[in-house]
Amino acid sequence: LLKPRRLMNLNGLSVASAAKMYNMGPEDIYLVHDDLDKALGKVAFKQGGSARGHNGVRSCISALHSDEMTRLRVGIGRP
Repeated sequence: LLKPRRLMNLNGLSVASAAKMYNMGPEDIYLVHDDLDKALGKVAFKQGGSARGHNGVRSCISALHSDEMTRLRVGIGRP
């Protein structure tokens, strides 16, 4: 379990560093992140794909040079 201390827009650097340290590929990583487009409390798994505007996910995709991570999207709803 990794909880980066960097800004969300740079957390991919922490994820890539940990993946290298533990010899993990992008397919071994599970990202848990918020999702404005899901109702509050709703969750969904997603395999690969784009960041859909989420800067933290975009950072991970960029740092790992792959979008193959499994993602647990947790709904926070729109304000």
